Amino acid sequence: VMFFDAGNMERSGAAVQHIASHATIVNIDHHTTNAMFGHLNVIQASPPEGDASAVGQMVLDMLVEFGWPITPSIATNLYTALMTDTGGFRHENTTPKALEDAAQLARLGAEPSHIATMVYKSRPLTTLKLQALSLASMQVEVEGRLAWAKVNRRMLHEAGAVMAESEGIIDTLNSIAGLDLAILFKEVSGSLTKISVRSRGPIDAAALCGRFGGGGHLRAAGAEIRLPLQQAIPKVLDAAKEAIAAETR
Repeated sequence: VMFFDAGNMERSGAAVQHIASHATIVNIDHHTTNAMFGHLNVIQASPPEGDASAVGQMVLDMLVEFGWPITPSIATNLYTALMTDTGGFRHENTTPKALEDAAQLARLGAEPSHIATMVYKSRPLTTLKLQALSLASMQVEVEGRLAWAKVNRRMLHEAGAVMAESEGIIDTLNSIAGLDLAILFKEVSGSLTKISVRSRGPIDAAALCGRFGGGGHLRAAGAEIRLPLQQAIPKVLDAAKEAIAAETR
């Protein structure tokens, strides 16, 4: 079984124990916080530590190395992975190699304009309603260095949305001028909260999420916290403010 872009095996969900006991696991990832859970681990760090902006790039390199044909369908999927992991080629992990690989995939049949339209310009109305409700909860603290918002189950019901539609909210939070940290809290259930963290300043997002059992990259990370939303929020905010204060000294 091949795992792509998974920091730990638990991301496979309920099947994890069955997979662990019955399969040879190949773990292909670019997170420096990867748990190295595979029988074979292929790990390349993302920028700035390494050059793997997306796991899609690693797969492209493997296909080229093995001499396997890359069809337009494969090129489209790999381009999508690269485009989304670099935030539409806007994030700091947009390296020269990322742009070169994107150009190669376009030559192999990926259509950049069509892919961008499908990913960024095809959102249902429910997604925008959910974003509006979430952003209405936004708080900006620590003299404009920390912004956070939440998505709770009431908002999902009111918008007629599902939690997957909250994906772009963290990037909107992260667009505020002068920000160091953006955090989105997601109420998965009465006892489980997910957080998404983005960093633009000196704070390590992966290290912050690591305090709650999560991980990710320097600039983008996440965690699952087995606490109700209203208990998780102050715990994470306290840790975020500590991290900001430590960098201010």
